[in-house]
Amino acid sequence: MTERGAIEDWDTRLGWMRALVSDDEVAHRRALDRYLLVTRDMRAAREAYDTIVLRVPRSVSAEEGAWRRFRDAWLLAPDAALLADSPPPAEVPDWGGLPYALTYLEWEARFPAEWTRHAKVWSSKQRLIRLLAVPGHHGPARARLLDLVELVVYRRHRCKDRDYSRIARVIDGDDLRARLEKARVSGESWTRDQAGHVLWLLRNPQVPINRTNWFRWMSAKADADDPLDIGTEGFIGHPEQSRHREHPEHSQRPEHRKRPKHPGRPEDPEHPNTQPSKAPSNPPPNPPDTPPNPPPATPPPTHS
Repeated sequence: MTERGAIEDWDTRLGWMRALVSDDEVAHRRALDRYLLVTRDMRAAREAYDTIVLRVPRSVSAEEGAWRRFRDAWLLAPDAALLADSPPPAEVPDWGGLPYALTYLEWEARFPAEWTRHAKVWSSKQRLIRLLAVPGHHGPARARLLDLVELVVYRRHRCKDRDYSRIARVIDGDDLRARLEKARVSGESWTRDQAGHVLWLLRNPQVPINRTNWFRWMSAKADADDPLDIGTEGFIGHPEQSRHREHPEHSQRPEHRKRPKHPGRPEDPEHPNTQPSKAPSNPPPNPPDTPPNPPPATPPPTHS
């Protein structure tokens, strides 16, 4: 990762991104071409680095130079630059990269097919959403986050969309709830369900946001007079659930009912597919072909 604050002029580096969400077709196409050029250069730099690493005899100076070129090309990609320079939560509302993180998420939300074809990295989307899910956003940024939450509620669910409920919680207010209430009585069933679930999460901030609780809420909704009044008992994160985790013996069978272990079953410590009870907890050291003293940045997964 870059050192915090290494990117000083965000507009010079990523200003072209604004046109990725433009309604001007010409400007939008130029911005997309710029993105494709950046990612092409990044892949070429990676291939050049991989080629040099495989050379025999090795040249440490050549490897380090190729790594620096790849790292520089990688940091021109929007998601890499934003995540590499991401600040601590308290600094996000005043972070210079915030407008461009919003633009990246708006690109995925408004042009999902295009983003999926050219930029799909679900983990980058999720990390940016969670990065922005902090309180204290100023007016313009909060307005854009409101629009994002509303847009996502109205569309069919896409991977990592559930994390937008985290943003809904930090920008909660009468304006957001009014938009969600309007969506909750819309004509599309998935919009009604998604809006209702977000409103229920706003009413119950102690409930964790996860896939399991979504399905449990959907199941409970079928028998509820008002889905927003569903109680939290039985959901992951409920105090009753925590007590069971603290006392696992409550859920265990009596000792005399336990089935004996049989050789060859996965629970048998001698079975070849069973992990040893004292497996090493630390990962192995870097492989021999890792260049000495590499830069601190580790490149993200290549865009698919």
